[in-house]
Amino acid sequence: MNQLCLLNCRIFSRFTCPLSEDDIKAVRAAHALRRADRYTALAAAAVLSRSGTPFPAAFSSDTGLITVSAFGPHKTVFATLDDILDYPEDMILPVRFSHSVHNAAAAYLGSILKITGPAFAVTGFEAPLFEALQLADTLLQAKMCPQVLLIGIEERGLLTAAAPALAPERFAQEPEEIICALHLSAAPAPGARELHLDRDAGTTPNPEACTLGLTQETIRQLTEPDGHKPVVFRPITPI
Repeated sequence: MNQLCLLNCRIFSRFTCPLSEDDIKAVRAAHALRRADRYTALAAAAVLSRSGTPFPAAFSSDTGLITVSAFGPHKTVFATLDDILDYPEDMILPVRFSHSVHNAAAAYLGSILKITGPAFAVTGFEAPLFEALQLADTLLQAKMCPQVLLIGIEERGLLTAAAPALAPERFAQEPEEIICALHLSAAPAPGARELHLDRDAGTTPNPEACTLGLTQETIRQLTEPDGHKPVVFRPITPI
């Protein structure tokens, strides 16, 4: 069972406190994100918003950076595809196209936070947060960076609204908008909590889990520490 140390955590969701549009606008204004899409602004707000649980706003330059999402910047992707269908190729907006790439948000965050460590964008439909945590553990164990900043982003849009109709066996209701930030290390630190990655034990799919793979109970464990009890993450299918 792999083990990580959770230095800091904040989650914005309907189970904790959702980000308001005013919060997002404030982050845009403070960090010159006027041209960034909303997905990127959500990723930045996960770390830099003044709302929610206190969270570091500065990191060592060699910190690793991981963004993770099931649907990614799907609103921007669809807007880009609409442009391709509606206009000649030379009239496609290059800024919008660049934001349709999954790792655009990581690039923005690296620039804002002055992080130059390894950066990755992870996506998947089966509990992608577990995969991102495994990647963070690999980076830390290989000593590619001393700490990892992991940002989970799920934005609501036309695709999430249509998800229950497109895949009713997977989505009983529209996936919620959720943003989380996890500051991770391999070395214990004062006040840090343990995260255990149990690769060998699968878990029954929970229809109430968000698309990142977080259940209400896991969110509670992360945001309301219970005597520093370790939080265990499991994949849906044993690895």
